Amino acid sequence: MRDHHEIERAYAVDPDAELPDLTELPGVVRVTEPTTATLVATYVDTDDLALVRHGVTLRRRTGGDDAGWHLKVPAGLGRDELHRPLGRTETVPAGLARQVLGWTRGRDLRPVADVETLRTARLLLDAEDAVLAEVADDRVTGRAVGRLGADAVTWREVEVELVTAPPAFLDAADAPLAAAGILPRTVQRKIASVLAHRLPEPAEALTRRALDGPASAVLHARLAEQVAALLRADCDVRRGVDDGVRRLRVASRRLRAALATFGPLLDRDRTDPLRAELRWVARTLGAGRDAEVAQDRLRALVSEVPRRQVVGPVRRRIDRTHADRRRAAGTHAADVLASRRYLRLLGRLDRLVASPAWSERADRPAAEVLPKRVRKDLRRLREAVGVAEAVAASDGAGPAHDEALHDVRKAAKRLRHACEVLEPLWGSDARRLRKAAQDVTRVLGERQDTVVVRADLRRMAARATADGESAFTYGVLHEREQSRASVLEGELAAAWGRLDSKKLRRWLG
Repeated sequence: MRDHHEIERAYAVDPDAELPDLTELPGVVRVTEPTTATLVATYVDTDDLALVRHGVTLRRRTGGDDAGWHLKVPAGLGRDELHRPLGRTETVPAGLARQVLGWTRGRDLRPVADVETLRTARLLLDAEDAVLAEVADDRVTGRAVGRLGADAVTWREVEVELVTAPPAFLDAADAPLAAAGILPRTVQRKIASVLAHRLPEPAEALTRRALDGPASAVLHARLAEQVAALLRADCDVRRGVDDGVRRLRVASRRLRAALATFGPLLDRDRTDPLRAELRWVARTLGAGRDAEVAQDRLRALVSEVPRRQVVGPVRRRIDRTHADRRRAAGTHAADVLASRRYLRLLGRLDRLVASPAWSERADRPAAEVLPKRVRKDLRRLREAVGVAEAVAASDGAGPAHDEALHDVRKAAKRLRHACEVLEPLWGSDARRLRKAAQDVTRVLGERQDTVVVRADLRRMAARATADGESAFTYGVLHEREQSRASVLEGELAAAWGRLDSKKLRRWLG
């Protein structure tokens, strides 16, 4: 399977219009001679268009130089495109079907539209003959499957797809194209144009947010954004993208934090069980991430100590121990993502976004309701800090202190996520408080890593001793991590001092 990240923009063109001189586009010195191909694609989806509605494309295309199965998933500024060979049948390849399971939930994938494109393509070259972008002049004919009596949808568009040019190239290209009457299309994807009659209009609550508008609009936008982020991360985990598990856990935590902080705006009988399930997802998928962080930290520690202090096969034991844990965690993650429990959760999140159960408080102005919820999170964080300080004063360093500081970290994360929800409307006020909370979570995150690493070192030392190896080096490394934890606690005091200032919280009222 080949992966390709595409960033492109589609423009509307009159059927009989002439394209402008493409050397007028920024940095373009030469344009290659055109090549022409006829591309015939069958798009597949669930009966309710779960893929198209989430910006995902799955099609089987013949013609051109990239015939085969194509899966396109939103990613960054564009989309990740995966290719598989055509195969002997028109059945969706099993690997691709698994990768979209988060959206389909195992429902059947069937043809939903046929699109034929007569494409005339040109390459845009710079002064050194490097390819900046490809311009495709497409004449498109599409028909929804099952509408045999309906007229086909036809149009002409120009696609500019970046090759080596930066994303800013597209914005710079807009002006010279607009001068020729070529403007960005309102609907960027061909399949969305063909199936426009079956796709819902954007929800008003997701597009209208204002300080004097309802608080529900702000929270609804956050929930929709993070459910979409979770589903994209789900696909990344299934296709083995390195950062997929971390981003899936982050989206889970952000959703859980939003449902906790702003819980009074929703029906708690419906959202509290969702919070519990989101917690299960984040915790269940955390083992692999913990093993990866610990292995990287331990490798760095070994490289920092003098060679004479590395006694025995320390590096080999570190790598073997954590490789086993990561393999086991990866297998478990795959089982979780395939489980009925997890797929049911995704369905419930979809329904939450489609039809939130708002309370009466959600209709009140955002400026009246939302800052109060953030202020409550700040009080919760202050209380957690007080508990941690009391534990340190009475018991000193130890498991109880570690647990208390971990609670501070969780409270700071919740405050940080709450500020993220308000940033679109409260701007720099929410951003400054969010950054201060982020500093606290960063320091405490690094300290928690030392807790995990020290526990690993104690276990590896015990196993090394049982195997007749020296445990000396594990003790040296443990001492270094203990010292690092003390340094980080000093940084925490400074970070908390910056966060707990009247200036940062004045806007909360």
